[in-house]
Amino acid sequence: MRIGIIDFGTNTLRLNIFETEDREYRSIYDFAIYSKIVENTVGTSLSQDGIEHIIQAIEEHQQACRHYRCDRVECFSTASLRYVDNAADVLDQVEFRTGIKIKMISGDEEAKYDFLAIKSVAEEKSGTACDLGGGSIQVFVYDENGPKKSASFPLGSSRTAKRFVKGSVPTPSEIADIKKCVADSLSEAGFTPSKGTLFAMGGTAKAIQNLYNATVKKGDEISAADLDIMISLLIEKPEEALELISEIAPKRLRTLIPGMAVLAGVMKKMNCQKMKVYTVGVREGFMESILNDDSKPEPTLLDMILGSI
Repeated sequence: MRIGIIDFGTNTLRLNIFETEDREYRSIYDFAIYSKIVENTVGTSLSQDGIEHIIQAIEEHQQACRHYRCDRVECFSTASLRYVDNAADVLDQVEFRTGIKIKMISGDEEAKYDFLAIKSVAEEKSGTACDLGGGSIQVFVYDENGPKKSASFPLGSSRTAKRFVKGSVPTPSEIADIKKCVADSLSEAGFTPSKGTLFAMGGTAKAIQNLYNATVKKGDEISAADLDIMISLLIEKPEEALELISEIAPKRLRTLIPGMAVLAGVMKKMNCQKMKVYTVGVREGFMESILNDDSKPEPTLLDMILGSI
């Protein structure tokens, strides 16, 4: 069986096609189209141009799903629509034009999917984890039974860059403001220091790991001290920083360093001395939930139309 999962995020609309057998799965296709949510948000609403871009991207993903003969296609949104006032209109237009019904998942649901993803790969049965996207960061403390405490904050790398950074590279004071906002947000949500390792997911975390491996040393862990040193060195020499980032993560020129500051803020507040980056995330957790659920998917508008012919 082949299942296509479209992750509608603030930075990208990413399609993964998974081939499944006996509750095991592997990815056979992975392609992302930039969603341009931040650029196309006017006030607190997604513009019609932005909606058209989303529809075109989903239609392109549908073509790939047809090519790979997917038996099932699912689409979910995270913070991309969580903070958009006209989210209902976006959902209606997408379903009417493409037949795809987008599932808007809450912060708690995102934490559940992230936990399922972490559980499938991590040896640790408990800890502190986060999933940093373009629009939000999901932070949760978990044990073997699931998330014990979780919260979603509108501090994704793209939103943070837009909110705090005036130039191409953050200044020391802007980095300090980002870290303070992260600490204040975690405190207001009732998070207390947990020590140990921060288990990080998301594209920004993966890009930071690549940058660390290319410039500092190879490894799957980054210390809090090394992360702060990397940030300091990057913002001291903006032109060299942009040149370096363009080689490692060219599509994150303005958002990588703000994202680093967000993760550094989480580590400091939660008293985590090191960070371990995982390549899994909410998509894999969503896939795990599908495999654990034997119920049939809810029919889409297109299914109902075809069924009535």
